[in-house]
Amino acid sequence: MEPTERNPVSKTLRALSWLVESSTPQIGVRQLAAAMKIAPSSAHRILVALSEAGFVRRDDGSQRYTLSVEFFRLSQRAVAKSLLRQAGLEAMQRLVDACHESALLGVYDDVRQEMIFAASVDAAHSSLHAISLNEWLPVRAGASGLAILAFLKDAERHAVLQRAALRAQPGGLFGEPERLEAELANVRRQGYAFTRCQWISGAVGLAAPIFNRRGKVIGDICVTIPEQRFGDGSKDRLVDAMQRCVNDVTKKMHGAEMSVEFA
Repeated sequence: MEPTERNPVSKTLRALSWLVESSTPQIGVRQLAAAMKIAPSSAHRILVALSEAGFVRRDDGSQRYTLSVEFFRLSQRAVAKSLLRQAGLEAMQRLVDACHESALLGVYDDVRQEMIFAASVDAAHSSLHAISLNEWLPVRAGASGLAILAFLKDAERHAVLQRAALRAQPGGLFGEPERLEAELANVRRQGYAFTRCQWISGAVGLAAPIFNRRGKVIGDICVTIPEQRFGDGSKDRLVDAMQRCVNDVTKKMHGAEMSVEFA
């Protein structure tokens, strides 16, 4: 839902989000106004407010604004408070050390019904294209998407699939509902997703879901392997290592939730 123009807090937060997502390190008043479709005077007030709060600073020479050191300090402290990311990175490093393949942490947001890759641990010989971290992505085909989709409640899964169908490519898994549902049922039976070349060309993907203490899927761990290096004999070993990783993350998340809830 778009924030209303009458809500100054929403507009200010939306401006800060745009500054973070912008590809340019410095922005001007008119540039922000055009991006947000607001008057330059409103954009100027927003930037002044962010400057007074210490989140941006103005360059006296160019009269343009950039994110401040204080904002980066706070953002790094916020990242450090992500229990799922902390637990995921520790377990993923052990997974990569054991199987010598790259691993990703997928995180699902049930409000947006989208996912991000929040962290990655690369193997020393990794040659796959880098996955962009912290960018919202549709929950789509590929092991990382299927491992989340398979364990969503029916109504939520159907809502996600409706949106995904609008972007589906002809001949793809999302363009064939019956085939997709059969694949998701198989993921639920075996407890993990396995795909070949669905997301990254030339790559095999394995992913297993992470659940919170209430049994709701909150993300997954995904292992990506170049197809030429993957043999059927290594699949069981990789699945076992990945499941141990997921169990480690789940155990830590459950312990963290209980310690907070019953403190």
